[in-house]
Amino acid sequence: MLADLHMHSTVSDGWRDPDEVAHLAADHGVRVMALTDHDTFYGVGRARAVAHRRGLGYVTALEVTTFPPNQMRHILGHGVDPNHPQLLAILDRTQGVFRKQTEAWIRVLEERGIGRELGLGAFAFKPTVMPGAVLKLVLQHGVMTEPEAWASVRKAVDFMPPEVYAPLPSPREAIDAIHAAGGLAVHAHPGSVPDQALMKEVLPMLDGLEVYTRRHKPEQIPVYEELARQHGLLMTVGTDYHGFNGDDYVAPKQVIDIRYLEKLGSRVEWPAVEQAS
Repeated sequence: MLADLHMHSTVSDGWRDPDEVAHLAADHGVRVMALTDHDTFYGVGRARAVAHRRGLGYVTALEVTTFPPNQMRHILGHGVDPNHPQLLAILDRTQGVFRKQTEAWIRVLEERGIGRELGLGAFAFKPTVMPGAVLKLVLQHGVMTEPEAWASVRKAVDFMPPEVYAPLPSPREAIDAIHAAGGLAVHAHPGSVPDQALMKEVLPMLDGLEVYTRRHKPEQIPVYEELARQHGLLMTVGTDYHGFNGDDYVAPKQVIDIRYLEKLGSRVEWPAVEQAS
């Protein structure tokens, strides 16, 4: 069965709305999907509604950012309770970090005379904000080239004091919260972690490893297949789709291991089951 268990929308740093992300998955033959926005559930209701109208199974999920932020040790939580207090407390902390990053970059832009015409002040009133959402606006309006925009982000974010990032959870804390919320924990795109030793220390805590992702080069796939086997982890599939700068959606080429769907069990919400209940 074709599944995509790692997708993003405008609720975090994606370029397409949750509804559109679900339509893309359905249009490309995906049968089970998960919207995994960074540290938030705000898009789940919209994505699930479209997925079920299109006949897709839906997994309530998210991607949790952990410390240190530059190591990309992102933990996917599949099949979690979006109202679980332990998990929501962590998300409140991570969202606070993203807000400080976003505000810092907006100040840098305003110093350059960029911002008023883009309505950047509206970000102060949004429930979730990330620098990536500002990046989308900057690039769409052509006020900076992509290299200029990334350089501007780094200027704002790289020199923030370390205490700004202190609220980010450790991988263990994030995984414990995902498990407490009834979900399965999967390390997203392990090949993207600069310090592979830091990535490997997380492996014993996980339920799965995202092996099949467009973030991995073909030569990396066997490396992470072997790591998953060594640690008894099921291998998952996810595009990490963001639609960045208008990128088309390309469905996964690898089908999901049926054992992972079986482990998810009732965490996969099928439209027929929902209607029957």
